[in-house]
Amino acid sequence: MNLEISLLGTLGTLSIIFLFYILARLSERLGSVERMSPLYRYYYVAIIFLVFGYVVHLLVVRSSLTPESFSDWLISTWFLLLAYHLPLAVGVTIGLVVTWSYWSWLVTETKNRLYVPFWIIQ
Repeated sequence: MNLEISLLGTLGTLSIIFLFYILARLSERLGSVERMSPLYRYYYVAIIFLVFGYVVHLLVVRSSLTPESFSDWLISTWFLLLAYHLPLAVGVTIGLVVTWSYWSWLVTETKNRLYVPFWIIQ
């Protein structure tokens, strides 16, 4: 496993964690103004799943770079599936559902308007 590619993979997961934190803060403000139920708290649940997957990914990268100091089950397919991919999928799915519940009005609002490109209006 290449070190640079592995670390870029962990940076991708870390960026999704920061994205969910920003969305949680924005959704908290939007929900307080609109008096919505506090669904933004599920972003933090999703962040917990993502952090777990992030830590497991760092552990797997470390174990694949120095395999003599770690067990073989750390780089097995089942461990990666259950401890890395599954928590990431659950966390991103939770984030998707919460994002849709807070921000779906942006999609429906733009569908109701007639879009005219700026070069036509001259």
